[in-house]
Amino acid sequence: MLNSNLTHFLAAAASAPIAKVLTSGGPRSSKPSGEVSAVRAMTLDGFDEIAAAWSPILKANGFRIELKAVFCHSRPQVLFSRVPSPFASPKPQPGRCELADLLVVIDYVKPGPKTRERRAVLIQAKLLKGGQIKPSGREWIQHELLAWWPSFTFVEAAYDTRPRDFSANPLVGFPGMSAEYGGIELQGVGNSAEWQNLLPFPQSPCFRYSVPFSDFLADMATGSADCSREAVAGGSDDWSFTVDELLKVTAAKPIAKAMPGVLRGNVNVVGLIVDTSAQTSGDGGAGADEGEMTDWPDGPISTVQLTIRPLDDRDDDLDA
Repeated sequence: MLNSNLTHFLAAAASAPIAKVLTSGGPRSSKPSGEVSAVRAMTLDGFDEIAAAWSPILKANGFRIELKAVFCHSRPQVLFSRVPSPFASPKPQPGRCELADLLVVIDYVKPGPKTRERRAVLIQAKLLKGGQIKPSGREWIQHELLAWWPSFTFVEAAYDTRPRDFSANPLVGFPGMSAEYGGIELQGVGNSAEWQNLLPFPQSPCFRYSVPFSDFLADMATGSADCSREAVAGGSDDWSFTVDELLKVTAAKPIAKAMPGVLRGNVNVVGLIVDTSAQTSGDGGAGADEGEMTDWPDGPISTVQLTIRPLDDRDDDLDA
């Protein structure tokens, strides 16, 4: 990944774009009013501005950045055998919940031989209540999944039927870094908009080690073991396979014909940004998430893939 001496600069550059989209939205999203619209604003506008803010830093160090961001009004559902969580009801059995709201992947194409380093993380967005994440009811079932990581299978036929065990051999990366909760504070009386990532734990306190999202992304880009999990593009282990599959299932949506998205670029930044709600809402996605959906349909997950490569490196079949 990138040299760690860039971490501070990348974090500082990402901070303002994150606060901006959480406060007012952007060209492709309205002002967030809850979890769904916050994820939409971050996916469609936040990462676009982060990529633009990172671009001059990377260019000065001989790199360019490519962005593929797709927002979906759906989430993949999974089934798993319940574990004895002290927080969730023992029913239903097996457990069923969404996997997460968002997959973030940062790929680093090393100069010289065409090799790729990858870090990835699943993020479940939750509005903060009194500055804390406070799940209720069936929300604890998803906490059970993300904190314990029992073996699970996908519900939708678009995903491979193989069971997934993120702790099984061959092991790539640390399983405890597979998922984070994104604690979101939207601007209101006496507070400013922010996004903090927290790790889920099986014991109380259930959410720990709060990290600003800007710092988290900078640490991902520079390979910190404390933020996100290592993965292998094309890897056969359950974690790497699942990351690849989530990217591919989302990319398989008929977005190229139904909605070409927004292509932006120069010699240093290229981006593809798509809102797939245009195929489901009938209104191009405008206002589709207002009112906040309590149950998202099963389907592809929203994905953000940032690829950092040398300035003189051409796109090729190495890309996922």
